[in-house]
Amino acid sequence: MDAQPTYAALLAEVEKQKSREESFRAVILEMEGLYAEVAAGQAEIKAKNKELEEERAKLRVLNEELQKAKETADAASRTKSAFLAKMSHELRTPLNAIIGYSDMLQEEAAEQGQAAFVPDLEKIEAAGRHLLALINDILDLSKVEAGKMELYLETFDVHRMIQDAVAIIKPLADKEGNKLEVQCPRDIGTLNGDLTKIKQGLFNLLSNACKFTDHGTVRLAVRRESENGGNWISFAVTDSGIGMTSEQLAKLFQPFTQADASTTRKYGGTGLGLTITRRFCQMMGGEVTVRSEL
Repeated sequence: MDAQPTYAALLAEVEKQKSREESFRAVILEMEGLYAEVAAGQAEIKAKNKELEEERAKLRVLNEELQKAKETADAASRTKSAFLAKMSHELRTPLNAIIGYSDMLQEEAAEQGQAAFVPDLEKIEAAGRHLLALINDILDLSKVEAGKMELYLETFDVHRMIQDAVAIIKPLADKEGNKLEVQCPRDIGTLNGDLTKIKQGLFNLLSNACKFTDHGTVRLAVRRESENGGNWISFAVTDSGIGMTSEQLAKLFQPFTQADASTTRKYGGTGLGLTITRRFCQMMGGEVTVRSEL
């Protein structure tokens, strides 16, 4: 016969049951709290998603506006380049006539014994050539910016090209009382590139060095280098002239920009030569860099 549970045992069992129920209620309350946190988190995520979607919509509108602005700027740039090209062509024709006639008049004045007119005619010719050079620079820059500048590649002897360039620059160096030093091995070999544009770049660099140096030294060093698996020719122009500050160097290759207003007044120039030189060099896969101290 089984023994009947005592009152104490029943009471203990009731207490255990109560404890379990309290534990269950605690778990349920904790779960309700977690559910509330999850719901709050979902609401926050939903709000964030809405904000992100609004930001995406704003970015889409901004990108569309930027694209339209870019297209407008590109169209304006093309129009500007076309205008410059046309105007440069229209201006060069009469300028060439002025230069030609002034040269003819100089010869006639000399032959007829009118030597007093020659200096004025020489000034007319010099001014015409200066203006023609400026127009040619503007035309070159507009072609480069419009992507219409072409390269005429050929293989030429570097040493002979350097001799030709130095022969033209030497009078300018002598005019400023500068010593012109050239370091170019006779056996440096050949280079494949646009001969006219490379010469133009060297003229720009050397004439700048001569212009900003007074009774100093201008040096051209040419050497062959190997870099990144390629065979390169390096042209280094150095001078003992006035130099530049870091602020001036930062804007050196910007079109129509010179070191500062005082430099322009004292030395003249348009600020196009270095810009064009660098663009030409980049078109041929090279680069123009600069180091200077005031």
